[in-house]
Amino acid sequence: MYAESFEYHRAETVDHAIELLESNRDAKVLAGGHGLIPLMKKRELTPDTVVDIGGLDALRGIERTDGAVRIGALSTHTAVGGSPLLREAAPVYPRTVSCITGGKQVHNFATIGGNIARAHPGYDYEGTVLATGSQIHLEGPGGGQTVAASEFFRGALRTSLEETQLITSVVVPTCEGHRDGGYAKRKEPGSGNAIVGVATDIEFESEQAAHIERARVGVNGLQESAVRLTGVEDVLTGSAVTERTVQAATATAGESVQASAVLDNKKASAAYRRNLLGPQVRKSVLQATPLDGEA
Repeated sequence: MYAESFEYHRAETVDHAIELLESNRDAKVLAGGHGLIPLMKKRELTPDTVVDIGGLDALRGIERTDGAVRIGALSTHTAVGGSPLLREAAPVYPRTVSCITGGKQVHNFATIGGNIARAHPGYDYEGTVLATGSQIHLEGPGGGQTVAASEFFRGALRTSLEETQLITSVVVPTCEGHRDGGYAKRKEPGSGNAIVGVATDIEFESEQAAHIERARVGVNGLQESAVRLTGVEDVLTGSAVTERTVQAATATAGESVQASAVLDNKKASAAYRRNLLGPQVRKSVLQATPLDGEA
């Protein structure tokens, strides 16, 4: 099927893109195209106007800033997964990319900004953004705005992003100590999206990674939006890195989850998702610790 006819505009700057969105009420943003184009071809979306931001180099690049790493919204999965800076400063991001389905063709074009703007429960970045305490930077007619992940994601396919705003970057806070991370998921057989995907971000007291100073764990696919597993975090934080610690953390995986909020659909039942949670937590936590080689 082909898309309905539409007007096409190629933005020359971020300000130009915002002007185009503001002057065309039924406009959609085209970044990598892997979310928008299939929906338009199936006529699930029929915008009058498409604003192409793919040529905005200002939205590319991964760089260190004061106390954070800035990931430009047009950074592709390949760029995020291959970033030496992210491997050092926030390893859970490259590990998340390694689980995104689609191969090189998808990874070379799909972008982190487009992925999180879609806010699909089965997409992989959402849990990682939440677990790392990352923030989403937006630009719109009223200027810039930085939003916490917990405020940005508002349910399945819903965010705080307004029609006239753009995601310009993801801001990942850094830490002074040693940091590691893991991401594990059970894929849907057809789409490769996460039925349950668990992101773990751990700061250790030293490079020996023998004792956990802080842990944050986010899960996507389980509910309409990613949620923190605070019970798992409480067990890990302040604990020695041992198999007993991992077992105790895994055992609490479901304690922070509201049972009535777990997705129950044709992709997977709520009971199946809950049963997957513990094993995926274990895999994700192990990736983030020296125990990974022993598992």
